Amino acid sequence: MSGEMKYRLRVDALTLPHMSRYATAIEVSKDISDNRGYFHFAGLHGAPGRWCWHHQFSQQSNLSGRVFLPWHRAYLHRLEQSLQDIDFECAIPWWDWTLSEGIPEAFSSNDFEGRNNPLQKTRIQLFPPQVPNAVDQETFRNPDPNLPVFSFPAADVNEDGRATLAEVTDYLVNEVTRFEVFNDLLETIHDFIHVYVGGSMADVTFAAFDPIFYSHHCMIDRIWAQWQAVHGIDNYPNGLKSIVLEPFGLTVEEVLNFETLGYEYADSVSDIDIGGSPIEG
Repeated sequence: MSGEMKYRLRVDALTLPHMSRYATAIEVSKDISDNRGYFHFAGLHGAPGRWCWHHQFSQQSNLSGRVFLPWHRAYLHRLEQSLQDIDFECAIPWWDWTLSEGIPEAFSSNDFEGRNNPLQKTRIQLFPPQVPNAVDQETFRNPDPNLPVFSFPAADVNEDGRATLAEVTDYLVNEVTRFEVFNDLLETIHDFIHVYVGGSMADVTFAAFDPIFYSHHCMIDRIWAQWQAVHGIDNYPNGLKSIVLEPFGLTVEEVLNFETLGYEYADSVSDIDIGGSPIEG
């Protein structure tokens, strides 16, 4: 693959080029049955692989540490690489759940260019010995009518007694200086969004089979990238930097600088600097 920088853009209408490319690449990836395909990557997170790191633990490791953010960064990177083998210009879009309530139309619509929308749902088929009992079901969502709010006075800018997702994420990026505190609060917000979407996303075993999972985690990675821009790329516990993020073969240290992985974030195509300098979306 070329070293050309790719830009991850906000989730938007499927008619826009970056969304159409992404949906098409996911559609093709779902038809690839080996370790280059969508189902291979979906199965790494929960069933059957169970490699994911959450709240300082992974079922596949005897270690304990705040590896949630780098592990998921490596995860998105490897998936994105596989999608770029299908379409070199493809990048995972980020779902900005601070802006509006409900599932974005790109993920809820039945139709994509006259056929079934590959971002709406996925059929999960797992059989022994991968799992103890056979699984044959479609992902589903049961979103809460309201986005989560928090009792967090420090982040409650307008002092209305509740901190919105936008207020809390802004507070985390600009005011929280210690990685440990930032990580734990961001992971809590992450958990709330999984529960907000409901259905398969609320079950760690099957969450990664829902295509919206990756755009949710892309948003989490973007928030971490924004925090790093303020507080330092290497602002991470030194003792954990050598941990290998399995099964991706990358160390924590190798994923701290996301630009070396070949991507940047931008709000829209108009924000991309044609000259090639980094963008803070």
